Amino acid sequence: MTIEEINNTRPGMHPHFILEPFQPEAKKILGRLSTEFFLTSGGKINLLKSEYNYFLMKPTSVFSEMFNIEREVLCVFSEYENFEPRTLDAFHIAQNELADLRVETVCRVLISNDPAIEQKIESLLKTDPEQPIVIPFTYSELSANFDNYFLRNRFREHFYSRDLFSFLSPLKKDLYFFGRSEIIQELVNRHRSGEHTGLFGLRKSGKTSIVYAIERHLLSNDELFLSIDCESPSIHKLRWNELLQKIVFEFKRIKSSKSKINEDPERYTEKTAADSFNVDMLRIYESKKRTPALFILDEIERISPSTGSSAHWASGEDFVYFWQTMRGFYQRHPEVYTYLLVGTNPNGVEMPIIAKQENPLFASIPSQYVPSFTVDQVRQMVRKLGRFMGLQFEELIYAKLTDDYGGHPFLIRQICSRIHKHCKGERPVKVNKKIYEDVRKLSKIDTDQYLEMILQVLIDWYPDEYEMITFLAQGDYESFNEFASEHSSYTKHLVGYGLLQQSTDGFTFNIESIKDFLESKARYQRINLTDEEKIDEISNRRNKIEKGLRIILKNALKQAVGKKNAGDKALSAIPTPRRDAIGTNDIDIILHKDNSPLYFPDLKNLINREWDTFKNIFEIEKNKILVMLDDINSCGRPDAHAKGIKDDDFTQLRLHFKKLEDILENWAS
Repeated sequence: MTIEEINNTRPGMHPHFILEPFQPEAKKILGRLSTEFFLTSGGKINLLKSEYNYFLMKPTSVFSEMFNIEREVLCVFSEYENFEPRTLDAFHIAQNELADLRVETVCRVLISNDPAIEQKIESLLKTDPEQPIVIPFTYSELSANFDNYFLRNRFREHFYSRDLFSFLSPLKKDLYFFGRSEIIQELVNRHRSGEHTGLFGLRKSGKTSIVYAIERHLLSNDELFLSIDCESPSIHKLRWNELLQKIVFEFKRIKSSKSKINEDPERYTEKTAADSFNVDMLRIYESKKRTPALFILDEIERISPSTGSSAHWASGEDFVYFWQTMRGFYQRHPEVYTYLLVGTNPNGVEMPIIAKQENPLFASIPSQYVPSFTVDQVRQMVRKLGRFMGLQFEELIYAKLTDDYGGHPFLIRQICSRIHKHCKGERPVKVNKKIYEDVRKLSKIDTDQYLEMILQVLIDWYPDEYEMITFLAQGDYESFNEFASEHSSYTKHLVGYGLLQQSTDGFTFNIESIKDFLESKARYQRINLTDEEKIDEISNRRNKIEKGLRIILKNALKQAVGKKNAGDKALSAIPTPRRDAIGTNDIDIILHKDNSPLYFPDLKNLINREWDTFKNIFEIEKNKILVMLDDINSCGRPDAHAKGIKDDDFTQLRLHFKKLEDILENWAS
């Protein structure tokens, strides 16, 4: 059905709509709903020992434009007075009986006899955020007289209050899953062709969501798969021979095989495991319909050299023996299984030698990385979810999101979630460039936390690559290019992870926010600064530290002696003439963040006098903190450096600043 057809839909009821199966009160409700929607058809389903009537209704132009509903809405009557979560299964059963393209998948209507249905639905959706939007009504609400705005307001309440962007966990369902159909089809086709694959990407890049989508795809086609979560201690704590035996039993389970496997422990010792694995796997495969299985090993780095969570994988020979067996069996019987290795670190397939032996996986598995979203894919996701929430994004925002966040779907969802929270008041609302930039600035702290988590892969496992992109962020192209020319594999990882892109002009950042983050984080590590740049850095850092000290000293004094006495304690740290001139003992004025009458040496004197109050904040010896503050006061005043600052003094100041900034980050608010 086209938008034009939707917009021409008038309220009413289809002449062939069969009312007989519905109870009298339900018939009354159907009549009332037909004044706002066009009711097309109905039916009945059985769920365990319960019966439910359902019907479909087409949205009129008001609802289609307001809530982006383009297809018919599925509605279920539940006449039971106590709502049970399994009631929502009725929607799934009814939808399976209907044409896929006919029914709206994102929203549903539940009409219940439970007077607390709205609160119960709200609580349920908090535990399962991937559920479609459910608009609840009670029988009594729809049986009573209501004006034209009652239905719209209830739809508005449940559409616009729901944050469809805020998914922190991998997506397990198709409903809110976007932009990955090509890679899913590619990986499935490789399996069907008898080929293995490695899929790698940074944290939160969508790897596990892709795995879930592959599983759903295979399941819908009655194809076999076995997922192994290598992050679980139940996996990585196993030795290589024990893991082989576990795979045998899991393979038997997914095949629903009744083949008898000899469980004698002696069959899976280190000496016998490979032979037993070959015999058992072949017997299970031949016991049922002979179809290949896809073995998905997620978080593969947990059982890989150097990165393994247990020592026998990280530094022992288990990786070699395990994959010698797996690959050896596959080479003899390629029809039985293929494997898909998923993780953040491709070292296990890139290292030619492991534990002084040839790596069985080296050059045998093509590694590919999770691709970034294109502008079109960003537009598809953000536009669709946004319109359901009453957010209408201006066209240029999709390009901005793609550029600033490199097509990283998790980061894009999080900033859009922030936009949703930022846009108070009536919906729909137009999200323009001003709103976007405001939210982006306000969200910087939260975004930086996600970026740090994402980059932790490089910090932990590829420190040289991390140093490289830090050089690039600082504009140190000479150091970056020196690394790049000597180690081509470094840039391969960085491009693969979607952090950098390469053109004929060289390398640039793919995720602009990561460039800004690294530049900010490393801004005080640059070397070879001019005197002007040194003075500028000293001035900025000293001013921020002074403001931060005022905050933590004020808060600590208030907590220790109360607000009134705190002011007197602060005044006692300065000479009498100036103390009298201040003319107040209000601690909020004396230690105001921006307009305090106290000077930097006064803060040092206050710390010295009231050390017992502050010692738990600084967690270093009193003399050391006083020396640091003296150095900052004597060398850290911009007006004292008209003729420049010595390199040794500048280096020392940087150490002092860093120590105090770390303290302030934990205490200042």
